[in-house]
Amino acid sequence: YFMLPFVDDFHRYLRGELHKVSEGAGGELSEIFDLAATRSALQQRVDELRSECTANKRLQEKFAMVAAMMRREQERTIQESLSGSR
Repeated sequence: YFMLPFVDDFHRYLRGELHKVSEGAGGELSEIFDLAATRSALQQRVDELRSECTANKRLQEKFAMVAAMMRREQERTIQESLSGSR
């Protein structure tokens, strides 16, 4: 799922780079197909996405904790109002 933006944009990027090379404005053709650099860039992106997922998971846990605290406080307030009206 996280690779979809890459898959969507890759063909545009590759076409643009090939166009630059054919016009002489870009580097050499071997630079486009530098698999080591591509692998490194993809690995860095994977690491960034994993880090982002971890941060999102922590944030979701914090929101769940706050929601539970608010529920308990609301229940306590309801119990107090019911006890006071008797």
